[in-house]
Amino acid sequence: MATGSVDVIVALIDTAVDIDHPDIRPNLWTNPREISGNGLDDDGDGRVDDIHGWNFLDSSNILKPRVGADISYEAFIHGTAVASIIAGAGNNDIGISGVAWRAKLMPLVALSYDGYGDDGDVVAAIRYAVAHGADIINLSFMGAERDADLAQAIREATAQGVLVVSAAGNGMTRTGDDLDETPSYPACDKGAAGRGELTVTGLNADGRKMDYANYGSCVDVSAPGTDIFAARPTYDHRNGTPAAGFVGELSGTSVAAPMASGLAVLLKARYPHWTASEIAQRIIETADPVLGAPIWQKDKIGSGSINVVRALAYDESAARLGPLFVEASGRGESPVIRLLAGEGEEVARFQVGEGGDKRGIRAAFVRWTGGLEPEIVVAPMDDPAGSWRIYRLDGVLVAAGALGSDIRGGLFLAAQDLDGTGRDTLFLGEAQGNRAWLVSADGEPAREVPADILASGKGISALSVSSPVPAFFITSKFGGVMAIVGKNGQRLAAWQVTGQDGQAGWSSMRGLGQAGSVYDILTADGHSVFLQDAVGLRAAESVGQIWRWVQIPEGEPQVGGLVYYETWPR
Repeated sequence: MATGSVDVIVALIDTAVDIDHPDIRPNLWTNPREISGNGLDDDGDGRVDDIHGWNFLDSSNILKPRVGADISYEAFIHGTAVASIIAGAGNNDIGISGVAWRAKLMPLVALSYDGYGDDGDVVAAIRYAVAHGADIINLSFMGAERDADLAQAIREATAQGVLVVSAAGNGMTRTGDDLDETPSYPACDKGAAGRGELTVTGLNADGRKMDYANYGSCVDVSAPGTDIFAARPTYDHRNGTPAAGFVGELSGTSVAAPMASGLAVLLKARYPHWTASEIAQRIIETADPVLGAPIWQKDKIGSGSINVVRALAYDESAARLGPLFVEASGRGESPVIRLLAGEGEEVARFQVGEGGDKRGIRAAFVRWTGGLEPEIVVAPMDDPAGSWRIYRLDGVLVAAGALGSDIRGGLFLAAQDLDGTGRDTLFLGEAQGNRAWLVSADGEPAREVPADILASGKGISALSVSSPVPAFFITSKFGGVMAIVGKNGQRLAAWQVTGQDGQAGWSSMRGLGQAGSVYDILTADGHSVFLQDAVGLRAAESVGQIWRWVQIPEGEPQVGGLVYYETWPR
């Protein structure tokens, strides 16, 4: 049914990995912005020659397990085994096949030769994975103490659409530990709005919870975790002599978690627009109940055993998660929203104002209530009150507001989750003025973006960006303002560009290209292109073919008097 995709990147935060293993090497991630062996930090991320990942223990690019008399055998094989279960190369007449035959494995070494690690290294590895484009992060380890920075890093990752898969851990007793009484981390650190982090416990060959596997309300699903056959380094852990590259009888939640990560690869390959929350929800809702579970395990081992066939099967609940495209009525038309699905078919159309109001409206997707499905925010053009309204996808009004009585040109719209809560902050920019506001669902008054950032501009629009942190990339249609604004309106970067009032200055669009996200800032005499990469936003000397535009704050006219604004998911 599916074999994965080389476009899906999985970060393994684990012990060292034998990156030259014949079942690992074909699926090894390569940093596209780093030049091998030149001794330079080509991508500007502070790490030299991080070609295939990074070792956070000694700040090096050495990813393979070291050998010696003090090396723990379990730690020596752990990272390689986990990698192979997720995406051991398939159909190559060698060893095993991972759950996904194809993916890009990004080894990030944060656990030492004894199997232990520091929370700070794990946090740094999570943020590296997110910055370098990981879609999935596998955490096959556990700790007894909660670290606030680690919990925040997981929230940040999931808020940016990255799925974090954690092992429930192996307990000290034969039945395992109840995580409701003795929590384990990161298993019990949930992502943004409690979503996007998938905790996995293990099953035995009979489909029952395996001995020693932890359980509790933190657990989301179960997966096979007993007597698993996997890859191991092709050399001995004590003296480095050649050794068989595979090993059997591996058991524990550490090998159950990568089973779920492999399924996540297959889903991400089939539905590339799905976010962490959507992939996690799909895996949870298609799991098979664990039969014969005793009373004490009820609601403690998740929704059941992962079922790859059911998860991959097409149905309406999968289709509703996107991609979706929002169009709104242009000037001279009655105020209508139109939703299109991935194949271009209309899935919804509803009115968002009085039929006689033909000023035209602007629109954008927003995750206002924190649900899996987004809502749509709309604002009438040329509205002096600066009014805005938020509708569900079925046309039901869920929120509304207005800024005042002297708004020039109505509002430009954008939305982004700035603080990892799973709910977006609205950006409302004055379409013909030099003011902008941030509005959130917490009921607080609209927060005006500091005037010194916008003073020289006019016609303030924004794009949602996720790097270097979730933020808004602000541009002005007239004049010369470009700025990146984050949580609480904090200025992260700003540029002042010469321009004349009344002359076309900047008009922004965001798209997807071969090098990642592309921000095309159009000017009267050409355009400037910025690329989003592992470091942040940087000006591009050239840009390859752009796959598709995903966000145009000013809109792109379509047939029938409608205007395209944005694609969901972002």
